[in-house]
Amino acid sequence: MNQKVLVRSYCPNDFEDVRAILQEYPSPTGKAWSEDSVREMISDALKEQSDGVFVLEVSGKVVGFAIVMYRNWFGVAYLDYIQVKTEWMGKGLGHKLIEKCLNFAEEKGARVIYTETGKNNENAIRFYQRHGFEISGYIPDYYQKGLDAVILVRKIS
Repeated sequence: MNQKVLVRSYCPNDFEDVRAILQEYPSPTGKAWSEDSVREMISDALKEQSDGVFVLEVSGKVVGFAIVMYRNWFGVAYLDYIQVKTEWMGKGLGHKLIEKCLNFAEEKGARVIYTETGKNNENAIRFYQRHGFEISGYIPDYYQKGLDAVILVRKIS
């Protein structure tokens, strides 16, 4: 890829791009990503961990984002969300975004980072496993009845 790739902190001007990315994917809860639900998710993330919301740009266009939170009390980071626009998948951009999250967690002093995804989301599970995450458990009916969450964990060196 000859285009300039940058992972940077989220700013309010990125909202519409993040909303467009989310609207490409159905929520695992079965609910649609409304403008209000996206605004609430970003607002909550910025309140809890203002320096843990990132966007991924290719040649100045936002094509991905991630939310990672550090829990100082436990020394644990939580990868709340990571997504790349479908047309940009398979080009190594998700790798750049998750590396930013892993570096963030390490810089904060996290011992581990964890995330969850739907048991039916095989692409996400493989993505996390390629980046050193291991399945550590399941939460039955987490997203909706019949859709368990897979919990994935990676130790931070």
